[in-house]
Amino acid sequence: MSQPNEGQDGLDYRETADITEVHASFVREHGEPRAGTMPIPTWLGVVCAGALVWAGVYVGVFHGGFSPNVYNEYESTPSAFFPLPGGAQETGPAVEEPLLAVGAKVFGQNCVSCHGPNGAGVAPNPPLADSEWVDGPEFSEKRLVAILLKGLKGPVSVKGTTYNGAMPPWGQALKPRQIAGVATYIRQSFGNKGTGEITEAQVVAAKKEFADQTSEWTIEQIKAIPLTDKLEGGAPAAAPVADAKPAGDAKLAPATADAKPAPATGFDLSASIERGKGVYALTCMACHQLTGMGLPPAFPPLAGTEWVNGDPRRLVAITLKGIMGPMTVDGKVYVTGMPAPGAAFPQLKDDKNLADVLNYVRNSFGNKSEVAITPEFAGKVRAEFAADAVPFSEETLKNFK
Repeated sequence: MSQPNEGQDGLDYRETADITEVHASFVREHGEPRAGTMPIPTWLGVVCAGALVWAGVYVGVFHGGFSPNVYNEYESTPSAFFPLPGGAQETGPAVEEPLLAVGAKVFGQNCVSCHGPNGAGVAPNPPLADSEWVDGPEFSEKRLVAILLKGLKGPVSVKGTTYNGAMPPWGQALKPRQIAGVATYIRQSFGNKGTGEITEAQVVAAKKEFADQTSEWTIEQIKAIPLTDKLEGGAPAAAPVADAKPAGDAKLAPATADAKPAPATGFDLSASIERGKGVYALTCMACHQLTGMGLPPAFPPLAGTEWVNGDPRRLVAITLKGIMGPMTVDGKVYVTGMPAPGAAFPQLKDDKNLADVLNYVRNSFGNKSEVAITPEFAGKVRAEFAADAVPFSEETLKNFK
């Protein structure tokens, strides 16, 4: 028989009748809580959902290829969600980044720690500059791409010195276009005189051909690849330029009155500078940065330098033909060199774009020049150095007349 103070569970809590009655009134007003059924507040659900959407967009935009071995934000397109600073936007169809530019970025992110910013090698790793495997008797496009894709182990002789390290394979960490870009870049940098491009199609063909190679190559295996073997998908050979002469050895013609910017009557310098901002974002910003301060020790600044603020004819020539070997900028030596922007970036093959980006550079980052570079002037300098086959050296540029 129940006792007067027993609860529903049959236990006597020694409650008086009045307490029990009060408790019963609360029970009537509020149901007993049940574990696992309490919903979160609506506002908190909305906040969590918004955070998930933002995280998804961020990862989707800045995915970097989802590679566990390399961070490369250039594989994504952040400008779709995050416009370029200063209103610089791509207009019209997207322009594919030139292979040389792709290669410079890949080299700076993945190769510079072992091979150095000047390609001279960082012990115990071999040099790429003047290496017979990159630009000499042991080179073939197929051999070079094979090494980049699958790596290299064991001893290898480079320029008479034996190196016994290991180069990791990059075929999984990098996309075919990145492999093609870095192969093209090292062939045309550090004083190497390789010409043409190693194409993405060639890298794709090599990946299929070497799919069964599951470990790093030995140098004996690389030597077994005949120098005459070709990879499918190569770019057509460029037509030779008549009477081409190396720019580094050229005696520069003294500037005539026409080789200096003429007074820009009717030329809108302000509009040119504004247009140049967008061209700069597409062609120069990756190396020289939004601030124009560069990325030491690889890429020099454009802010306040004698090369930007000096002779405009020389600046146009540099932008067209590039620079090879070490160069001193603001008292610091930069050894990476610069592949010819005028050849690497399709935008700069237009004299108007070329003039606009140089006007922007000469009037930004603290630079100030009232001397306008017009498309006509840029075209004259382009024609003047059309036959020069290789980039300028610092010595040649210092003797510019």
